[in-house]
Amino acid sequence: MKMKKNFLSFLVLLLVQLIVYSSFAQLDSIYEQGVYRTFIVHLPTGYNSNNQYPLVINLHGLNSSAAQQEAYSQFDIIADTENFIVVYPNAVGGSWPINGTSGTDAVNFISHLIDTIQTDYSCNSCLFITGMSNGGFFTYYLACNLLKPITAIAVVSGNMQQVLENNCAITNGLPVMHFHGTSDNIVNYNGTIGIPPVDTTILWWVNANNCSATPINTSISDTNLGDSCNVEKYYYGGGVNGSEMTFYKIINGGHTWPGAAPIQVFGNTNQDINASALIGSFFQSFCSISVGTKDTKEEDRVSISVFPNPAQQTLTVQMPQQFFEVTIYTVTGNNIFMQRNITNKIQIDCSNFKNGVYFLQIANDNNIFTKKIILSR
Repeated sequence: MKMKKNFLSFLVLLLVQLIVYSSFAQLDSIYEQGVYRTFIVHLPTGYNSNNQYPLVINLHGLNSSAAQQEAYSQFDIIADTENFIVVYPNAVGGSWPINGTSGTDAVNFISHLIDTIQTDYSCNSCLFITGMSNGGFFTYYLACNLLKPITAIAVVSGNMQQVLENNCAITNGLPVMHFHGTSDNIVNYNGTIGIPPVDTTILWWVNANNCSATPINTSISDTNLGDSCNVEKYYYGGGVNGSEMTFYKIINGGHTWPGAAPIQVFGNTNQDINASALIGSFFQSFCSISVGTKDTKEEDRVSISVFPNPAQQTLTVQMPQQFFEVTIYTVTGNNIFMQRNITNKIQIDCSNFKNGVYFLQIANDNNIFTKKIILSR
């Protein structure tokens, strides 16, 4: 009875969140393999077809739905902050297949969906995929089988089948972020038949990306003692083409999305970190952003690279033309850095900045671009 009550409370919460965000998202469909397949599209606040935006595919878990994943992950907020187009597709029967003919059909659907979004909306070349649980398994499956260049992926409470690890070839590197609770009661941290331990999957990606075998290990501050869990971060850098493996190990965490509304039946939900915010910053750090005003011509668009983000000691800002001014503000609006008349690249020393969130403002003759940056050591 208690489990039923918790689940009903969760459904009520989802309903409230869906009502709040319904005006910012739209349900759509494409005709695929003889049926109409549905999905939700969320355009970032201030979407302008004269700009080009990264595309994020956000995949729900088993027996869930696009609408539930949208509400649970709260990724629309991140899309508005980071200027993403985010799409939440619905699986057939609530399940993403990860092998055989059904798996191939699901990959073809996602491929067709990506083509449709890139045709109907103004997208740049950055393609990101994230997923929860069964959606996380399918994210790894897409990484190995989708015949489109993926910029980076992030998996929450999912894993990678042993048969996929045995047959997947990653040759050009793929940045990966993974979140997993050690007390996950659905996708066991220590693995099960056909599914290796999470640590094995992490090391598989470290080797596939040819990252440094020795991680940078950081204990995240346990700021919320009421969530009964804490976080360890393992960062493996130096991979092929700048790829990396970032792993957030949630000690005593359950089968949940960190930072989301707690669902007691699925175990502890960590509140020291916000998975969606971390995924958004992670994705954005691997994407060059095209920006422009309403009247900007195609040839006048500006491609801006800001990396790494999150930063530790230095932050690099690069664009193909001179920019007038670069400014960094704190979240309270204090100006802590300014430099003018930069040729086309600047490396900013952040060693004296405190860890936290900042806003980077870049201005040239035609545009002003603002981006959230994170400093984390």
